[in-house]
Amino acid sequence: MDSERSKRREVPSPARRAGANAPGSRRAANGITAGPGTDMPELALLYQSTFEQLPLGVAYTARDGRFIWTNHAFNSMVQLKPEELAGKSIQMLTHSEDFGSNDREIARLWAEEISSYTLEKRYLRKDGGTVWVRVTAALVRDPGGPAICAVGFLEDISELRRRDAEVERIHRELVDASRQAGMAEVATNVLHNVGNVLNSVNVSATLVIERLQHSKVEGLARVAALLRERGAQVAEFIASDERGQQLPAYLVALAEHLLAEQRSLLEELEALRRNIDHIKDTVSMQQNYARRCGLTEIVDLQALVEDSLRMNTGALTRHHVNLRREFAPVPPITVDKHRVLQILVNLVRNAKYACDDSGRADKEVCVRIENLASTVRVSVIDNGVGISPEHRDRLFTHGFTTRKSGHGFGLHSAALAAVELGGTLSAHSDGPGCGATFSLELPR
Repeated sequence: MDSERSKRREVPSPARRAGANAPGSRRAANGITAGPGTDMPELALLYQSTFEQLPLGVAYTARDGRFIWTNHAFNSMVQLKPEELAGKSIQMLTHSEDFGSNDREIARLWAEEISSYTLEKRYLRKDGGTVWVRVTAALVRDPGGPAICAVGFLEDISELRRRDAEVERIHRELVDASRQAGMAEVATNVLHNVGNVLNSVNVSATLVIERLQHSKVEGLARVAALLRERGAQVAEFIASDERGQQLPAYLVALAEHLLAEQRSLLEELEALRRNIDHIKDTVSMQQNYARRCGLTEIVDLQALVEDSLRMNTGALTRHHVNLRREFAPVPPITVDKHRVLQILVNLVRNAKYACDDSGRADKEVCVRIENLASTVRVSVIDNGVGISPEHRDRLFTHGFTTRKSGHGFGLHSAALAAVELGGTLSAHSDGPGCGATFSLELPR
């Protein structure tokens, strides 16, 4: 035991080390040369004042992690007095979740694999709380000799961490708000589309009812009743009676009318069936995306674009907007399908509004897919009202809109979604009346 104790060396405070070198030398331990008339004990006092008043925590530790000397700033961080730190080690005051990384760096430092290290960790305080610190540590050596201890300089970053956490919380809230807005955009489009189709369903059903109400089938019933009255004299009635002589021609005309009526009703019923199928497909597609929201998967971009166009089909048809596709072959990409759909639905709908507001007869929206070097690009191009130069820089700003009924969140949420996907959303226009191009680029 005595031999073991003799191997351990007491490491004095910085002030004591400076004073210890003073009497026999005009040079301090760290190489600072004292000026004429300077007394070395005064330099020792300078050292002590500096370390004690330093706003950074300073801690000297032995190889086993025990604290040798700490300054006032460190003591305040952990809420422990110097005598309370006696016998304690770094490991005892380190938060359990940070112990592994801290211990590895200390081991590497003493093994002289590194000359110093910097890391962020949590210390446990006396009151049971924690304090976040940024530690920079290095070894302290005797001049020309081995390392005798380690010294760490600690900066309290608890407030910085708190602010970072608050920024992250706000960012998550914005992303969630963006996602909710995007889901609302898609849902609104689904409702518009379904609503338009339901209008067509209602028109078809009304036409079928009206045609059945005014059907000539009653005329056929009257002919049958007339023939029944004549009984066995039907042949004589048709041959000699003026009304009977008109009966064959009437039956031929009635048959032609009923056949035409049947064809018309079948066409309306077929349109009715197609519209109902379209509603079922739209609702099914929306349910599919709702289930997959937030998941990334390998998808066919062309199929995804077609889904966004199907959700806008009713509005494009109702407003007589011609749709043109320019699809280049692109490889499958890994994305959150719902987020991409949110953006595309918004862009196609905005293009439809731009065309409608222009008053042009030749309204057209072109959707283009391009394969670039490291990205794929989907562009929605319209020949609508265009974008004024003063509005270009504000397009993706929250709350900005040029439409009276707009809420100003669609493009903003789409831009946030694009960034979250690792891509970009941009806009270009040559000015009012020149149409606009919105381009979504996604990483391959």
